[in-house]
Amino acid sequence: MRRAGQHILIIPEGWCEYNYAQALKHSLPRDKQRSISVEMPKPNNENSAFQLLYKAEIMIKKARRDKNPYDAVWIFFDNDNQPNLAGFFQKLSNTPVQIAYSCMCIEHWFIIHFENNRQAYQNAHQALQRIETLWQNIFNQPYHKTKINHFEKLNENLATAMERANTITLQAEADETPVANRNPFFTIQNFIQFFQSL
Repeated sequence: MRRAGQHILIIPEGWCEYNYAQALKHSLPRDKQRSISVEMPKPNNENSAFQLLYKAEIMIKKARRDKNPYDAVWIFFDNDNQPNLAGFFQKLSNTPVQIAYSCMCIEHWFIIHFENNRQAYQNAHQALQRIETLWQNIFNQPYHKTKINHFEKLNENLATAMERANTITLQAEADETPVANRNPFFTIQNFIQFFQSL
């Protein structure tokens, strides 16, 4: 018997990505939400890209064995100085897994909702300082990594952020910069577009 909707798996790196993915899921009609699973591998922020991909591969195999295969699998993570990112992207290319990715960190994705910021942040702390300033100025409240519904707060500027992310991506592709070396770089806009197409 054919399933009512697409069977989708999302594996986030940390709680910020988990909360964002859950909010994106809950923005969909209720009947589409049922077939989307957001699975944290373990309750911490130390999940490497390789560990997320390994978890995805295990869950893909299990779903196939259970005769309920996934139509799409996403891992949601950022660079934040991940080890051997070039090796990760090489391995990823041989899998059906897609990525919702931000370099250097998800906070840079949040920043481009407010400004056309193409800074090559060297670490997550630099981007965090910028979003804290913007968040306080725009929302008149402190930024918090996990206690805010970022998707909901930023939704009004989502189309602008996606357009900026696409422009940054096209520039990196035109420069033929290897994916692992692109900074800034985003694929979160592809993740959003996927959800909008459901």
